[in-house]
Amino acid sequence: MKPLTPHWADIAAARVVSTCGEKETYTLASGITPSGTVHIGNFREVITVDFVARAIRSLGKNVRFVYSWDDFDTLRKVPKNLPQQEMLQTQLRRPISRVPDPYGEDKSYATHNERVFERELEQVGIQPEYLYQSDRYGAGLYAESMRHALQHKDKIVAILNEFRSEPLEADWLPTTIYCSACQRDQMDYERYLGEYDYSYKCSSCGLEEVVDIRKTSNLKLNWRTDWPMRWAYEGVDFEPGGKDHSSDGGSFDTGRRIVKALWDKEAPQYLQYDFVSIKGGSGKMSSSSGELITLSEALAIYEPQMIRWIFANQRPNTDFAISFDSDVIKVYDEFDRAELAALGPVPENPGKWPAIRRAYELSAVGEVFVKAPYRAPFRELTGRLQICDNDVQRTYERYYLHLAKSEQEKALFFARAQRALHWLRECASDEFRYQIHTQPVAVSLSEKQTEALTALCQLLSELDLETIDAKDLNQRLYDDIIHKVSCDGKEFFAAVYQKLIGRDQGPRLPGFLKEIGRERLLKLLVP
Repeated sequence: MKPLTPHWADIAAARVVSTCGEKETYTLASGITPSGTVHIGNFREVITVDFVARAIRSLGKNVRFVYSWDDFDTLRKVPKNLPQQEMLQTQLRRPISRVPDPYGEDKSYATHNERVFERELEQVGIQPEYLYQSDRYGAGLYAESMRHALQHKDKIVAILNEFRSEPLEADWLPTTIYCSACQRDQMDYERYLGEYDYSYKCSSCGLEEVVDIRKTSNLKLNWRTDWPMRWAYEGVDFEPGGKDHSSDGGSFDTGRRIVKALWDKEAPQYLQYDFVSIKGGSGKMSSSSGELITLSEALAIYEPQMIRWIFANQRPNTDFAISFDSDVIKVYDEFDRAELAALGPVPENPGKWPAIRRAYELSAVGEVFVKAPYRAPFRELTGRLQICDNDVQRTYERYYLHLAKSEQEKALFFARAQRALHWLRECASDEFRYQIHTQPVAVSLSEKQTEALTALCQLLSELDLETIDAKDLNQRLYDDIIHKVSCDGKEFFAAVYQKLIGRDQGPRLPGFLKEIGRERLLKLLVP
């Protein structure tokens, strides 16, 4: 099957349909262990599946997108960014679905992390079918699969041992059990006794018992067997995996052998995705260390469609960094240009246009716009907000009332303005941040600086700041003030900035003067 466009999601979609053949529904899967705060790096897997799901639907096919919460996994380490560290330390080695919520908001630690991330995904237009593995194991859905794996453990051992420097121990089992008394997974021994009987002795509390695989809610498969088992159980046709799962002998490599050997199924079509980092950060994010950026924190800086667009523009098998520094301005500019190009006429020589258009389509949270809406330029907006004392409504009424005309464009303006304010408060360097004085301030000035400010006030009283071009105004500053008064240019600019914002430097002065306006300038620039 030929891909609809050159975009990587369409290429992946065509491969899934071609390889799996005609089906009533194609099943796509994703998942994570909510062992800590779910971060923007984890989001890459979810958005990758969502893009491919959309691409398959574009082919006229039905898609089932399942997202597995591996919340029956063990709490092995307490992330540093969580409250109630001492309480959580007492919960180590228990399933995270049974660990109390340290925030006191949900029924468990796992539920809290799940709820927060699910709410974040809704904001970017992703609503998969959630599978909670603690519930599914607890309900006995996988009892027959576990029994089958235990009865064929030799096949699993043979596959895993191919990639081990030392073979697995003779009593190794593909399962893990939690003690029914203390809920921990540390055992003196575990034994499969045949059929549905499974025995263990807990090394934490000493309990020794035999359980029925069909009735216990404490037994699960380990990761290397659990993943391929679920491929077979759900009939998964596509699932991506991180770089750490994708090497020879990694969990995908062994999983595809195990699913074939035990369940006679083919592994799903696979796509490796690489790591996401934060520009200026320490590298790979980690839930266990607490060094991370959440999707909510990213959404405080970038609009939902922009978050999707950033990921749509990156091939999954490439590392990339999300910017929170001054490059945020660049990202906004690039998105605005891409939107205009995507929604404009098809070029005579399309070149990269089909991929640009497709990335934009895939980034839409709702319906794709037919015509490009007005978007306030981000850099300009940050400056104008500060001129209006960070009052979004006043900024809109002064500068954008006749530009963002429709209710849709007005909503887009206010959404972007709030993010610009957040970026200024939390991320921007001093180069971009300032506060205009509300009253004149006394500044120590040289004789030449005083003379230059007097000349500036005279010039401002004569000029029409509304109509003069910034370039022409800049020339007048040099001709009528700096050269005429013989004041050093650097000292002149420093005097103006000190009177306006209490600093020696600031935004480019001609445009800054135009934005502030004559009345306010004459009030503040009195020598």
